[in-house]
Amino acid sequence: MVKICNLFAEKILRASGAVLAAVTLLTAEAAGADAPMPAALSNCGSATIRSVESTATLVAANGDRIQLASVKMPELWPASAAYGSWPHAAWAHKNLESRTRGKTVELFCEGEAISFDGQKIAHILLPTGEWLQQQLVREGAAYVFTRRDHTAGLAQLYADEDSARANSLGVWQTTKIVVADSQANNEGMRTGWFQIIRGTVLDVATVRRQTFLNFGADWRKDFTAEIPARALRAFKKAGMDPLTFQAKYLEVRGWVT
Repeated sequence: MVKICNLFAEKILRASGAVLAAVTLLTAEAAGADAPMPAALSNCGSATIRSVESTATLVAANGDRIQLASVKMPELWPASAAYGSWPHAAWAHKNLESRTRGKTVELFCEGEAISFDGQKIAHILLPTGEWLQQQLVREGAAYVFTRRDHTAGLAQLYADEDSARANSLGVWQTTKIVVADSQANNEGMRTGWFQIIRGTVLDVATVRRQTFLNFGADWRKDFTAEIPARALRAFKKAGMDPLTFQAKYLEVRGWVT
């Protein structure tokens, strides 16, 4: 099961399992060319980056810690950690560090700009004029991964991610999209791992204010995506009703439990 926190509709509906995220209808954007910082974002300061933590968190010279909005980089863990680093994590980390360490960057925010633990959540404009998130996604150094009220620029980011995947760049050399249905037997699905899963919803059910999207005939064995009550309200506010998702082809991304 994956908790759905947002959905985005293009040719397929996309969903991320981050903290509750909003819903928007995407239109296709051209991949490859540098894109400007999305106009919907507001400048929320600047920072000189002192270091980059293994969690892909930027640490400013004044001690502020900055999360990268709308993307998820492969996790890099020290050798002594209980978890192993994701494929391509070391390369992706060096990519991020080379672009930001010692540089003064502009920060752009929307919606929730501070995380529960006090970190700023922002898009980054590099001194070169490049939008950092786009550069990371287009090179396969990061996945698109969003929050409830972080929707600016997603059409562009998804277009660049699709291009990176088509060209097997970075993380897409090893990341495989899992098919969720009874016939495919959920081959390749691994609990405890970040995965991207696609399939057609066979049934939708609401139990104790939670909405469940069942991708197989037996919810006890097949893949199910859960939409918490708070997320359901965000869907409906955006004009989308998950109860109508039966027979729709969805993409869900997050950690499988």
